[in-house]
Amino acid sequence: MKKLATVLAVAVIAVVATAEKAQAIPAFAKAFTERYVNTSKNADFVAAAKEKKCNLCHFGTSKKNKNDFGKTFAKHFKKANYSSTRVREEADAVKKEFDEGLKKVLAEKNPAGKTYKSLIDAGKLPGTVEE
Repeated sequence: MKKLATVLAVAVIAVVATAEKAQAIPAFAKAFTERYVNTSKNADFVAAAKEKKCNLCHFGTSKKNKNDFGKTFAKHFKKANYSSTRVREEADAVKKEFDEGLKKVLAEKNPAGKTYKSLIDAGKLPGTVEE
């Protein structure tokens, strides 16, 4: 009985320790903030973006819930390609990928037919939650 309890405890710990946590990649948020929030002259946009943080791309309590901007972002950036180790060790390559990828993301249109870049230029947040 003690062996069974020990095996079950080890199994539970192994599952919990290896489970992938649903969270936004800090490098994505940092890249967007550096390129668009910190360089914006629109105080309302800056304040709204800083308040929303992860909710620029996500909604609700689960980071698996992505709004239209988050879904577009996910098409161009695969989470598996941006581990903290790679972001740190290949900083120049990652920066170039972010620059190119963000241009593609912002050139795409939202469901209302406006580009994400035009929304940001107008001082509006890019993502909307689907109803």
